[in-house]
Amino acid sequence: MRLFEATHVFKHDWDTVSLANWRKYPNDKTPHVRHVEVLNQELDETTGVLRMERLIMVQQNVPTLIRKLFGGDVSYVLEYSEVDPKQRTLTMQSQNLTFGNLLSVGEHIVYKPDPENTKHTLFVQSAQVKAAGAMSRFASKVEDFCVNRFKDNASIGRMGLEQVVSTILAERKQAQKMLLAA
Repeated sequence: MRLFEATHVFKHDWDTVSLANWRKYPNDKTPHVRHVEVLNQELDETTGVLRMERLIMVQQNVPTLIRKLFGGDVSYVLEYSEVDPKQRTLTMQSQNLTFGNLLSVGEHIVYKPDPENTKHTLFVQSAQVKAAGAMSRFASKVEDFCVNRFKDNASIGRMGLEQVVSTILAERKQAQKMLLAA
């Protein structure tokens, strides 16, 4: 089993960053994410907590051997998320569904106000990658490959989120101009 951990501080408030999270796909920085489907969402009217379940279709550029062994390069990920507006946290957990008996990839993400500067958002990401079954002979190589790919995609994903934040800020600025002009 291999672990991946990363933290990042977005220099934007939690409200903006958490909104950007929901708008980050499709994004030219993350073309491997092909489709996101909301399967279920519910709002707890007492607590204000929003819970959501999404199915994410991912198409990775994988080595030809892996594509031939597994019959393609499309995989599906199930994501559970919870937004707590009172605690100001967005927590997400995801698990691959495709080939889970051969390779398990579980991810955990938390967005919350940065304790050192509450006008910024702290992003904490971790993932576990574990090869099993028929992959056990090559487990460490497969896990290393996957963690490196995960690391690359995580970095690109943060850039994509920054891009969406910039779009949201520009939209807000435009809306303010329109309100002042009216």
